Amino acid sequence: MKQIGGYFTIESPLPEENHFLEGLCPKEGELKYLMSGRCANCLALKDNGINDKKKVAYVPIYTCETVIAPFVKEGYSLIFYDFKKDMTPIFDPAVLDRISIISICGYYGFSRYDRSFVDECKRRGITVIEDTTHSIFSEDGIYPGCDYVVGSLRKWIGVPAGGFAIKMKGKFLVSPEAIHAEHIKMRTDGLKELTRLASEPLTEEVMEKKAAASTLLWDSELLLRKIFDSQESDELSINIIKHFDFDELKRRRRENYAYLLSHCPESDKFKVVFDELDEKTVPSHFTLYVNDRDSFKAFMEERGIHATTYWPVGPEVDLRGHDDAAYIYDHVISLSCDQRNTVEDMQYICDALAEFIG
Repeated sequence: MKQIGGYFTIESPLPEENHFLEGLCPKEGELKYLMSGRCANCLALKDNGINDKKKVAYVPIYTCETVIAPFVKEGYSLIFYDFKKDMTPIFDPAVLDRISIISICGYYGFSRYDRSFVDECKRRGITVIEDTTHSIFSEDGIYPGCDYVVGSLRKWIGVPAGGFAIKMKGKFLVSPEAIHAEHIKMRTDGLKELTRLASEPLTEEVMEKKAAASTLLWDSELLLRKIFDSQESDELSINIIKHFDFDELKRRRRENYAYLLSHCPESDKFKVVFDELDEKTVPSHFTLYVNDRDSFKAFMEERGIHATTYWPVGPEVDLRGHDDAAYIYDHVISLSCDQRNTVEDMQYICDALAEFIG
């Protein structure tokens, strides 16, 4: 049985450097490598907080709790902006006099936020921080007027630590914390074990060892939620990030996504969220709205296709009166279209979708 999706294995660095993240950082700015995306957010918010006396953040109501947690940790009050069902943010001009920072994001690689509103934020001196975890490889994945660009590459490649933070003008006024050795060891050990097992036949013993490694990685995530701050990255991760073939990554993901779009069967049981692939976008996942998500996830997992929900509702989020956002949370699920997969793998997914339709 095929295995599609799931944790990445440790990548083998190429001889030459790609200068990808360095190329996104202006000469007058500064790039830092961090332990995770939330660590990157923490560093940026600590830096911004030095001169931000208001500390009121305008943040997405549809997001991961790990994106919101750094704002809470750094003492920011939160105002949430709503969403349409197509994942377009709904910005409210009435908040412009109240907020001091806005957090924006291009979901699953597709940037649909209203840039004219963000332009107005800039005009008023409101800090713009963009979480590019989903959009870092899309040509329009970074708003040109950002003050901070943050994100993580853990959803893209196999690295123990994937965080990065760019201050677009000036140097960071704060330094990252020391790396958390226990978390990084758990991440590294889990990924190295999955890498070792990747070439093994899928016997029951190998499957058990893979499950144990996945459990270790999940335990490392739970630990991170307790200990995260602005911790720096590790040498192994930085070396991998600097020497990865991101051009091939972008090509393969676009090719795989385009194949899924053109071969995915139509059904009233599910709907593709982003049903057009423009020239600028590099998708992070193939994302659907599914009527019965639990049965869909189980069906796909039985066929070796990992299906992931991004994200559960976080503790700071109140969905009362936000029906479209509630719909997103209740129905969204993502399938892999990453660079590990071939067109044949994408056809396997399409066949499984057709079988699910019945």
